[in-house]
Amino acid sequence: MPIKITLNSATSETLDEKPIQASVGLKISKTLDGNLLVNDHKYMDILVMPDENRVVTIPKPEADRDVYPYQKHLMYSLFKGGITDALMPTGGPVFGMVETTYPAQSGVNPLEAVLLQISEFLKRTSADEEVADEYDKNIEDNFTEPPPDETTEYGSIPPYQDTPGANQIGDPTYTFAGYGYIY
Repeated sequence: MPIKITLNSATSETLDEKPIQASVGLKISKTLDGNLLVNDHKYMDILVMPDENRVVTIPKPEADRDVYPYQKHLMYSLFKGGITDALMPTGGPVFGMVETTYPAQSGVNPLEAVLLQISEFLKRTSADEEVADEYDKNIEDNFTEPPPDETTEYGSIPPYQDTPGANQIGDPTYTFAGYGYIY
């Protein structure tokens, strides 16, 4: 039994009548060669090359942590969004660079789909980054300026060396035999 498939030919009138489904607010710079540089991420730059259909992630020079987990999550987000193939992310010509390609032809504008997926990724990860930064700040403050209920005045607890328990000699066999190590 043959299968019949009917395709409707889309005219330019029906393509122009589509309503706006989403809007993206990204900090994007356009380079001289027409590439789009997304500057929203704290630790990496995202370069979208529309002429080559490539997405490249580059660690920022001032990044104070490993950037690869962020790159990996972005590439996986592009894969889960249906933008790229799972086997495509590869290392670039420069250390720390990760890149992937996306299809040139699609039912939707591929560049718009890539930018939308990058925007969604940045929204998801920015909240996690804020929580992590706040935790790092609070944990550092806890060590440098602990709360009053977790502190004592200097000298109110004598050092262990000054207590009677520190001056007692335990098992004499270990005292003179190298602290329990057999030579």
